[in-house]
Amino acid sequence: MAEPNQKLRVCYFGTYSRGEEYARNNAIINGLEQNGVEVIACQADVWATHEEKLQGASRGLIAQAWAYLRTYFSLIYRYLRLPDHDFIFVGYIGHIDMFPAFFVSLLRRKPIVFDAFYSLYNTVIEDRGLHLKKSLRARILRCIDRWSCKLAGLVLLDTDEHIKYFCQEFRLDAAKFLAIPPGTDEKNFYPRPWLEDDGVFDCISCSSYIPLHGIDVQIEAVEILRDHPDIRFTFVGKGQLYPEIRKKAEQAGLENITFIEWVTHAELVELIAKADLSLGIFGTTEKASRVVPYKAYNTLAMQKPLITGDSPASRELIEDGLHARLSPMGDAKSLARIILELKDNPEQCQQLAQQGRKLFEEKCTNNMMANTILNTMAKRWPEKVKPLSPA
Repeated sequence: MAEPNQKLRVCYFGTYSRGEEYARNNAIINGLEQNGVEVIACQADVWATHEEKLQGASRGLIAQAWAYLRTYFSLIYRYLRLPDHDFIFVGYIGHIDMFPAFFVSLLRRKPIVFDAFYSLYNTVIEDRGLHLKKSLRARILRCIDRWSCKLAGLVLLDTDEHIKYFCQEFRLDAAKFLAIPPGTDEKNFYPRPWLEDDGVFDCISCSSYIPLHGIDVQIEAVEILRDHPDIRFTFVGKGQLYPEIRKKAEQAGLENITFIEWVTHAELVELIAKADLSLGIFGTTEKASRVVPYKAYNTLAMQKPLITGDSPASRELIEDGLHARLSPMGDAKSLARIILELKDNPEQCQQLAQQGRKLFEEKCTNNMMANTILNTMAKRWPEKVKPLSPA
């Protein structure tokens, strides 16, 4: 256990959420507290749900600006009444929050740690293709991405590949960034006893049906394995590509697949716990090569076998055949072949699950995330933060 920073106090500022589905914010806050840091919340909601927050970039600019301004006046007023603290942390999704945070940081002379986590421009414009690259909205998002990072003293992302993208795309200094895992809801995602073999190899895929997940690739693998009645698939979620994917499965007459559009957080945990194998992302977009998704970390945390796409980001964390199996991005035949191999080799499934959990404990826990953040802060602001021993 790391030595605590008992005197360190941070203000977690912004329009972030701490609902169960927002593992990132909860993981960092919990990890900081586990390391003895006092966390003061200064939070307000602009949008009521995660989906509304992501869709905010698609709303009218005037309506969107008014919603944020109204919220920020309240947030700034509350912040200025807070007790003294050492740092401001701007939580995810906080790109726009960085601008009022910078304003109040000048008033109280506090350094800012910004959890960018991903690029708004890349997500909305490049990955999802919701607007043209030359559109006004695209230019605004690029500006927000660049300046939200420039105004922070330390910026958090999830992988080194993502850091490379930010530096190249927005002309930023790599020294400003730190890569930490996305974070996991450790209260719910933990190992359960394995169920007895019922003769069916259950595979689960959880997603929001955005391009990087490569759900089309997974559906092709399902079709390849349609003549194996002892392999079944459950697809959980709904989103951008859902109607297209659902239609494709129906036209192919696939009977070895079940679609579940929505489940509660607790129900999702139980579905993964009952599955024999979890599927990650297999898309061919550039973003897919830069990220390791939440569901991969959740799978490792629950000590379940994982197959995900073979990408530079995956290779930063996972050794193929040791912690999980990696399948070439966009390759349905390879994915189907690996699923068959694991179905026929329960011992390998057990070994992958055990080594995956070990990897999670060594590198991906909330405690380890915060430990890495605090040690980086200690190097950058030695007068404020004491270095910690490894967690």
